[in-house]
Amino acid sequence: MRLILGTLAAAIALSFGARAQPDLALPLPAPAQPQLDLSPFLKNTSLCVFPFLKESARGSADKAYLESIQKTFFDVAKESPLLKDAVLMGPSLCDVRDTACFSDAGKRARCENVLVGSSAAKGNGYVLSVRMVEVARQRVMPGSEVEQVLETDRQADVQAWAEGQACRALQVKCVGKIYVDTDRKDMNIYVDNRLAPRTFKTPEQIAVEPGVHGVRVSVGQRTSLEKKVAVRRNGFSDLIYARQTEKGGLPLTLASELKGGSKPGPSVEVQEGGWSKPVGWTMLGAGALVAVFGGYELAHGNSQVSGANNAAAARGGAYTQSELGTLSSAHTTQTTGVALLVGAGVLLAAGSTLLFAF
Repeated sequence: MRLILGTLAAAIALSFGARAQPDLALPLPAPAQPQLDLSPFLKNTSLCVFPFLKESARGSADKAYLESIQKTFFDVAKESPLLKDAVLMGPSLCDVRDTACFSDAGKRARCENVLVGSSAAKGNGYVLSVRMVEVARQRVMPGSEVEQVLETDRQADVQAWAEGQACRALQVKCVGKIYVDTDRKDMNIYVDNRLAPRTFKTPEQIAVEPGVHGVRVSVGQRTSLEKKVAVRRNGFSDLIYARQTEKGGLPLTLASELKGGSKPGPSVEVQEGGWSKPVGWTMLGAGALVAVFGGYELAHGNSQVSGANNAAAARGGAYTQSELGTLSSAHTTQTTGVALLVGAGVLLAAGSTLLFAF
C-alpha cells in the first residue's frame, strides 16, 4: 500500500514539475546509415569508376541519374588521399552482378580496383547499390557493398546521397550546410532526429555531411513533420522555412516549392495550454484509484469484524485468541481504508478545482 501511495504521489509531483517549465523534446539517436568502408583496401591503388547500371526499365530519364552518380564518385575519387589515380570508365557490357567481367575490364584499364553500382526503380524512388571489386582476386571487397532505398526521384537527392557515400568511403573531407529560416527563438531544430545548436541568425546554418537529411522543428511538445533536403558538398542546399500557424501547426516549406512565389509570412502567436488541466486529470485519476483501494480495505476490515463477532456470539460471547487477533487486524484495516477514502476525497476535490476553476 505504501508503494502504491508513493507511486501516486510521485506521479502527481512529476505532473506539476513537468508543466511548470517549457517541455522540450529529447533528441533521438540518428538511424544507422549504410556506408562503404574501403580504406583498408584502397591505399595507394588505382580505381576505375564504371557507369552505374539500370536493373529495371524506368525510361530515358534514368540515364541522367546514373551518369550523375558515376560522375559524383569519380569527382570525389580524384580528391581521395588513398588513391594513386582514378579513371572514369565508359559503358560496359558486363551484367550488373558479373564480378569476373568487371575485373577483366578493370585489368585491361590497368586499375587495381573497380567501383560498380546499379539502380532499380522502387515506388517513387530508387534502390541504389554500390560495391568495390578487387581486380586481382575477382571478388567484391569485404564490407564494401552498400544498398539503400532513396524515396525520391529527384536527381539532386541521388547526387547528394552519392557524395555522402563517396566522401566517407574515400576519406575525403566533405562538408555541406543546411539552411533553416526560423522566426521564433523557441523553435528547436532537429537534423536526422538530433538536436542542432542554434545561433539565432537568419537563416540558421547547420554543418552536415553531404547526403539526404531529415529536418524538423519543435515548439514545446509540438513538432513538425520531417522534411527531406538534399545537401551537396561545398554547396548550397535548399532553404527551409519554418513557421507557426494560428492553430499551432509547424509547417516546413522548401524554397524550391514556392516556385518563385513569396516566402511564408511570419509566425502567429499561439496560446499554449496551461498545466492545470493535465494535472487536474492526473489528480482525478489518482483519487479514483485511491478510493478503490480505500473502499476495499474498509470493506475487508468490516468483513473481518463481522466474522469474528458472529463466531463469538455462537459460543455465547466468548472470543478465542485467534479471533481477538483478527479484530485487532480488522480495526487497523478499517483505519487505513478510512484514511485512504479521505485522501481520495482530497485528490478528487483538488483535481476538480484545477479542471473547472482554471
